[in-house]
Amino acid sequence: MAILIEHVDVLDPTAPRSIARDQSILIESSRISEVAPSRELNLASIANRKAQIGNLEVINGRHLLAIPGLISAHTHSPENYMRGATECMPLEPWLVWLYGTCGEYTARDHYLCAAMSAIEMLLSGVTGSLDHLWHSGPWQREYLDAAMEAYRDSGIRATVAPMYDDHDYVLDAADALGYDLRGSVYGLSHGGYRPDRDDYRRGVLRDNLAMFDDWMRDWHRSHGGRLQTFLGPAAGQLVTTECLQWSLELARKHGAGVHMHCVETRVQDYCIRRARGKTVIHWLYDEDLLSPEVTLPHSVWIRRADDLDRLAERGAIPVHNPAANLKLGSGLMPMRAMRDRGITVALGVDGACSSDNQNMFDAIKLAALIHNLTHRDPRAWITAREAFEAGTLGGAAAMLLGGQLGRLQSGQLADIVLLDTRTATLAPMNDAYGMLVHCETGASVRHVIVNGDVVVRDRKLLTLDADALIAEFFERVDALPFRRPLDPKTQKDVDDCWAFWREVMQRMEGEDPSS
Repeated sequence: MAILIEHVDVLDPTAPRSIARDQSILIESSRISEVAPSRELNLASIANRKAQIGNLEVINGRHLLAIPGLISAHTHSPENYMRGATECMPLEPWLVWLYGTCGEYTARDHYLCAAMSAIEMLLSGVTGSLDHLWHSGPWQREYLDAAMEAYRDSGIRATVAPMYDDHDYVLDAADALGYDLRGSVYGLSHGGYRPDRDDYRRGVLRDNLAMFDDWMRDWHRSHGGRLQTFLGPAAGQLVTTECLQWSLELARKHGAGVHMHCVETRVQDYCIRRARGKTVIHWLYDEDLLSPEVTLPHSVWIRRADDLDRLAERGAIPVHNPAANLKLGSGLMPMRAMRDRGITVALGVDGACSSDNQNMFDAIKLAALIHNLTHRDPRAWITAREAFEAGTLGGAAAMLLGGQLGRLQSGQLADIVLLDTRTATLAPMNDAYGMLVHCETGASVRHVIVNGDVVVRDRKLLTLDADALIAEFFERVDALPFRRPLDPKTQKDVDDCWAFWREVMQRMEGEDPSS
């Protein structure tokens, strides 16, 4: 099967106003085989290749702009049930609330939540997603398969990284300050009061990694390479060195990556430095756990120049999640300092309970704007093109598809979004990057192609029965605990975590994180 998009405008940073006019794009199988002016690439010019090309679909690209599909390099699909459910709450109390109210998902819940992410993403021009998948109870293979099946059915390009951990240094810090968080649902799921908790959790980790090994063997690079599996150790404050060493070893066995939260908050930075005697990046560097296969969502409190240099040297990829960092009050990633060192920065929407939508146009716009407040010199502000490329090329690198995805060029994977330029959102189409970043919302998305297959046509998703899934989603959500008032025990746990959070923040007040 092949697709010829004729008479389409193409995003091109080398062209006037960043638009190459009246182009044709030929897609064969899963890749772009040619991009050229329509006068050179058309039905007549490829007539002698018809036998080689096979069945050909022609798409009229007039009044459409072709852009690379957007890539969210960090989300948590299970949060879709809880979108819009919280506000004015920093991450640590938010986590205690989340664990105390989400209940334990079934495999069908994981399917529904992943499907909802895919539906929203595809209809708004997101063709790739890296899902840091969590489950509040013990992992079972059926939960992993359910998420993969949803992404398989949707047609989106997806990488799933199941979350796991083996030691909670936040609970250790809370113990030291006299706060008992171990009895909360969050604390109990991280070992609680068990005297043998480290040995117990190490055994659970080994069992999980064995299961992930089989799961990765079955799913990694399946369905024409559209689906991938990564490993998702939860965060620097939740894992041991041994856990990360085993994770990286298993990931390399499968040619996969490792995806781990990195100093999202000041509290996390405090807990890691208390446990390690050094910053998280210094620790990872010393243990040889930084590499281009490692993606680090958030990376907000990497502020020391030597840590930024370490990150640049080893090539690990930070993932900026501006909406979640603003909603949870976590802080701002030092994006300009990273880019100035040649560090590849990706972008993510984060989970639907902390962001709360799954729209990459929002994430890209925020990334282009919020850093203006941190730099007095406008020459240091993030440009529209830089923000857009973080949401395309940066995401491709995060999914280990750098050089294969993120540009509309011959040989690239055919993940393409066609935007209607005759909309109020994109009129009058001045500089394309400025319009895409500061004006577009996803409302102009007309067609979406992923891996060479049309998955959205004329704003309609072709792969899933979205109406039926949304109806089932509504039915299921009413049964979940978070829809009910907080029980007294969970409320006390959240209040205790608030007190712990306030004390740590007070202790860090006035401390310069860059020194």
